[in-house]
Amino acid sequence: MCFSATASFGASAVLVTIGIIAVAKAKTNRQRLFATIPLIFAVQQLTEGLLWLSLKNADMASWQPLITYFYLVFAMAVWPLWVPLTIRLLEKDARRKKTMNVLVTIGALVSIIVVLVLSLYPVHAMTPACLSCPFSATPSLSQHLHYQFTFPPVPEGLIGTFTALYIMATIITPFISSIKKMKWLGFVFLASYLFAVILYDGFVISIWCFFAALLSFVVLWIIMGLRKSAS
Repeated sequence: MCFSATASFGASAVLVTIGIIAVAKAKTNRQRLFATIPLIFAVQQLTEGLLWLSLKNADMASWQPLITYFYLVFAMAVWPLWVPLTIRLLEKDARRKKTMNVLVTIGALVSIIVVLVLSLYPVHAMTPACLSCPFSATPSLSQHLHYQFTFPPVPEGLIGTFTALYIMATIITPFISSIKKMKWLGFVFLASYLFAVILYDGFVISIWCFFAALLSFVVLWIIMGLRKSAS
């Protein structure tokens, strides 16, 4: 997770458990695809735990670039496509499907851009002191993973546009769904993003994943609701 290898590995174990239960409770293949969200989060958190170890253990230093890219593919390229796609597959309302098709396309575009950027420009993971963070007085919580991109300077508007497209795909899609509980997934996504941006500026990619466990509980809750409605 964002704080330490131990936290990341612990979160991964919890997420695997939630994911297995969610997949087991799902009744259809489309529900199972949506139910894999906690499992994907689990792999992501496991990866960041390994990244922590590679930063603190010289014997693993050579693995750091590979682990960094692997983590960022999950954090930045998988979610903007997987979230709207799996929600779209659960949708039954024809009009909502059309809107979701647009968001899935946007998500796919964001994913392609991320993969291209990661392929063309180096990225370095580091643990600078988070002096502006609310928990900075506690040494164990004053370090967070920061991902430093080295691509050429680009207009701020372009970065803002990319962020907006990412948010559209991952956060807006749950609100469009006709599944009532799905909106809570959108609320949690939005609240966690705002929390990370406001309180942990510069560490958003890592801190946002702090909420993976909570999001996964919401996914399981949604799957349980779909199971009851189908019975």
